[in-house]
Amino acid sequence: MRGEPVVVVGVGSHPWGKFPDKTFVDLGATAVQEALKDAGVTWQDVPAMVSGIYVWGGTDALNAGHAIGARFGYTGIPITNVFNMCATATSALRSAYHVVASGEQEMCLAVGVDVSPKGFFGFMGKPDPMDTDYLRFRLIGLTNPGYWAIEARKRMAEYGTTERHLALAKVACSKHGSLNPAALFRKAYTQEEVLNSPLVADPLRLLEICATRDGAAAVLLCSKAKARTLTTKPIHLAGVGLGSCMQGDPTVRLGTLCAPVEPSAPRLSESVAAAQMAYNMAGIGPDDVDLVELPDNSSWHYLQYIETLGLCGPGEADGLLEQGETLIGGKIPICPSGGASSYGEAISAQGLLQVCDVVSQLRGDAGQRQLVGARVGLTQTYGQLGNSSTAILTT
Repeated sequence: MRGEPVVVVGVGSHPWGKFPDKTFVDLGATAVQEALKDAGVTWQDVPAMVSGIYVWGGTDALNAGHAIGARFGYTGIPITNVFNMCATATSALRSAYHVVASGEQEMCLAVGVDVSPKGFFGFMGKPDPMDTDYLRFRLIGLTNPGYWAIEARKRMAEYGTTERHLALAKVACSKHGSLNPAALFRKAYTQEEVLNSPLVADPLRLLEICATRDGAAAVLLCSKAKARTLTTKPIHLAGVGLGSCMQGDPTVRLGTLCAPVEPSAPRLSESVAAAQMAYNMAGIGPDDVDLVELPDNSSWHYLQYIETLGLCGPGEADGLLEQGETLIGGKIPICPSGGASSYGEAISAQGLLQVCDVVSQLRGDAGQRQLVGARVGLTQTYGQLGNSSTAILTT
């Protein structure tokens, strides 16, 4: 059920990076201020807010929306805080969508913020020998790149993907990132440079894995009627999907220690489900999409998600990449922002950053990275224990 049309009227972000002298509230407040400015409204005009929880930050961060809202002044609005691992930011967007689509409020602000620990993400909870996430760190030392390497090796065996294909994925993202003044990493890498970077988890190399970083992003949604008073470039949030994994999915997913030997569900089934929900809501299919911001946490993700989203058949992403079809100007530009490969990953904010980048493309404000005639953009995030979210935006 779609409800009333919902329009994006404001987007904003704090740059991705490491900011030891700033709190998560500082980052979130900057993103909110930018989104309000973009929409031409003030904090006092906002009637509702949904925020992603900043999971590393203690009690205040569990109420991140309230902490950020307090910076602007108490106004009594309803604030909801959500946490859904890497799907957190788009889950906040989805909740904000329903606030507006239901007619409850004519506007709602979605915010995501994260200040990541140094290095690979580690265990978040209390030591518990019954917790598989605890066991994967303490017993076998398996951090996220280890999972991605397992899937990359499976792909290589099944489809003939080579280390060269994995390197080309990084090369493609770095080309786009080098054109993006907001990207943190702006060097355009060659295939040789990628293949000569240190091996982290065979077959994935250092330059084929995204960094963990801090960041914040905000998106202001409103009704179609309200949008007419605020913008001449309305961008519609046409579909928002959320999925969890299905029994029989052959993916060795983050936080678990095994997978079915005989698959009976799609690989990355949570992402297949989220994407299908968004496609159905938007009333479109993969062939209608002009650009994609997918979760390029590693080069394996880049290749796999092109197929998971239905943009090509199983095993066909390698060929699209080789032919330059995933570059700006190609058949289906992938991560024209440079993706997490060029920004780094801030888990509770990443999905909203993707939305900000797609909105800039659909408005025609993407500068050197601008796609000609882009009308439909898709974002996708992927997270621990089988959670995934998708957003589809249209002109």
